Amino acid sequence: MDALKKKRGLPPPATALADPRQWSEKSQGSVAASFRTHYTDQAYRCHACRKEALFSAAEQKFVYEVKKTHIDVRRVLCEACWRERRAVQGKIAACEAQWAASKPELALDAAFLSTWRALLLEHHHYGARLNRATSNMLHKLLDRLVEAN
Repeated sequence: MDALKKKRGLPPPATALADPRQWSEKSQGSVAASFRTHYTDQAYRCHACRKEALFSAAEQKFVYEVKKTHIDVRRVLCEACWRERRAVQGKIAACEAQWAASKPELALDAAFLSTWRALLLEHHHYGARLNRATSNMLHKLLDRLVEAN
């Protein structure tokens, strides 16, 4: 396998020293705390766009030791898809806030309901669980509007 990497011209994976004492308390109690001495670049395929991405050793050190993310957490989205997922989450939160503030008016607004439902489906595309209750509610409200017209 090393010969294949050299043949393709891929650089060897980078490493960074691990300091399990800097991990979250929960991570320090994991099996990995007793044997993890370094982080190594990890290649993965983005769950959303299917492009190759890299979770670098330096990023791992930051995520696990500074941000205190659990040591078993792995990346599944590339940077671009992660940012898009965060933007979609923000838009969903805005829809939820609007809904809470003026439910009766918005229940009759097909554009709002359609947009909100599309955001839920897009969020699901990025790996989030589909909020079936809200999605079903929006579907029923849209059906009622179609029947009324």
